[in-house]
Amino acid sequence: MKFSVNSSELQKTLNKIGGLVPTKSTMPILENILFDLVNEVLTVTATDLDISITDSIRVKGLEDGRIAVPAKRLLDTIRALPDTSMIFDADTTTNKIRITTDNGEYALTGEAAKEFPAVPQLKATEEVSLESNTLKKIIHRTAFAVSTDELRPAMMGVLLQAKSGELRAVSTDGHRLVRLSQRMPKPLALKKDVVVPAKTLNLVSKSLDGGSIELSMNDAHVRFAFGQTLVVSRLIDETYPNYESVIPGENNKTMTVNRDQLVSSIRRVALYSSATTHQVRLGVSKSKLTISAQDIDFGGEAKESIPCEYNAEDLEIGFNSNYVVDILSHLDSEQVSFKFSSPTKAGIITPAEGKDNEDVIMLVMPVRLNV
Repeated sequence: MKFSVNSSELQKTLNKIGGLVPTKSTMPILENILFDLVNEVLTVTATDLDISITDSIRVKGLEDGRIAVPAKRLLDTIRALPDTSMIFDADTTTNKIRITTDNGEYALTGEAAKEFPAVPQLKATEEVSLESNTLKKIIHRTAFAVSTDELRPAMMGVLLQAKSGELRAVSTDGHRLVRLSQRMPKPLALKKDVVVPAKTLNLVSKSLDGGSIELSMNDAHVRFAFGQTLVVSRLIDETYPNYESVIPGENNKTMTVNRDQLVSSIRRVALYSSATTHQVRLGVSKSKLTISAQDIDFGGEAKESIPCEYNAEDLEIGFNSNYVVDILSHLDSEQVSFKFSSPTKAGIITPAEGKDNEDVIMLVMPVRLNV
């Protein structure tokens, strides 16, 4: 196969799929990117067997063909090149590859295309169309809170549900939980709940750049199609936990505070918290929130106060500072509301200013206070 292309244009395409390529795999072929040239269109594919991503770019095709190219060496070479025209020439019999520019030549050895795993051919039973900005926002709000514990695979993904004109997305790692309900312009044709791996959603989010996106799925796979990009992923075939049962309904003590002020204050005070628990103590009174931390092992402590509005009796409650900062960083409202019940019950965090088409709650479990 042989084609010429601008290095910067090829780099943009490779950047979309390069993050999926495993750096070390028990199947060395997965450390390659498949090049497939037909006429003037080069299709590039990467896979880790659970997820496959494909993208296309127009090139000046000189000879059609298919070959698997070592991903790391290719990406490192393309990124190091200036914005220049390049010729990619591969002998698909010997798998020898030569990249030529005005100033140099680079030789590498690929693998036979037939060794590269095929992208699953999905026969969809359900299809949904979304605006890419809507999906990007849903991913931003939820994917950060999934579990990384492989013993709880369902919680490593985001639950998607269609609920009476809404698309609901839920994520949890057992310490925090996010439930986002996005009202849709028209009802979604999504008949069953699906759990999509967070890795897949983050990969999709990085590649989205406006327009609409088509979701197709069956019992085993989901496909995201947008622009020239196609992402196919296995669904997580596990029952999602009953998240509704852990969202408290009796939290009637409400504190409202400036989000940026609170994030900055917690970050500073948390520098003096325990390296094990990362605990910060929130002391809430009618007009003042006191954030404090103590590191008993090394003798450090810190305290700050910021203004707030609060409608109940004084309360002290402890949280893992990392979880609270993470949650607040994925909200975009100027003011946020905390709803408490007691120092041992989960706190609920929501934007103080609601949006017409969105309802989001974020729950965080408390840490038992040091006496």
